[in-house]
Amino acid sequence: MEHRASSVSITTLNKDFKKVRNHLVALAELDLENAIALRDRLLATKTANTSRRVLAQLNACCKWAVERAILESNPFEGMTSKIKVAKSEADEIDPFDRAEIGAIVRGFETDRYFKHYTPFVKFLFMTGCRTSEAISLQWKHVSNDLSTILFEEAVVDGHRKGPKTRKRKFPSDEKLRELLLSLRSENPIPDSPVFVSPRGKLIDAHNFLNRAWKSVLLKQGIRYRYQYQTRHTFITHCIEKNIPIPQIARWVGNSARIILEHYAGVIEKYQVPSIL
Repeated sequence: MEHRASSVSITTLNKDFKKVRNHLVALAELDLENAIALRDRLLATKTANTSRRVLAQLNACCKWAVERAILESNPFEGMTSKIKVAKSEADEIDPFDRAEIGAIVRGFETDRYFKHYTPFVKFLFMTGCRTSEAISLQWKHVSNDLSTILFEEAVVDGHRKGPKTRKRKFPSDEKLRELLLSLRSENPIPDSPVFVSPRGKLIDAHNFLNRAWKSVLLKQGIRYRYQYQTRHTFITHCIEKNIPIPQIARWVGNSARIILEHYAGVIEKYQVPSIL
């Protein structure tokens, strides 16, 4: 952890590494000579995904130790590739249709407790940005004429850091400009967030998901999906509008290859054109 501290984010140190450390404490009686037993104990007591993550960090640690002649060999090398991880519900692409989008927006607009989040929800649907990118957005990232938005930061668990992928500019259409204009004060402070909680603080993604998002979808009678599906919804609708994949990739900060791989099911719905 000391070696990686200068090269990973504070979130990785405080969240991911801490989780791995806690798992290792529970396995303290197993040493490196019993790597197979350690793997088996993890798989017997943890999910395949958790086991894979712990073993990946152990593999990286032992590889580092071998390079520095602390260990003669790495007993965890290649171990993670043999563990199959089922796709989680959060990873599944299950977009909302237009009727559901409208119902969700109306649900927030009319909700006594959560209507404050309506612009935030609209923005997520309209840009397909990551939740952490919307939370981190400050007025300095929005052009004076509201025509472009710069995604170059993210906020995860209250910590501000660089984006998951390269920074990118997103073009605003008329409706998005109207939304931003409704939120902007006459002289906005450049470092002030565009979206805030009802108390004027940074939005807590977990709190928003577990309280506001779940509540509104339940009241609207909409089948529950994670809020991150707003991103999948945007990308899917772009594909259905025949927007070129490379252009969509530039808008959302993915590679064209990733979009082709993950959204192949949407693309396969198209009919082969009649040429002759």
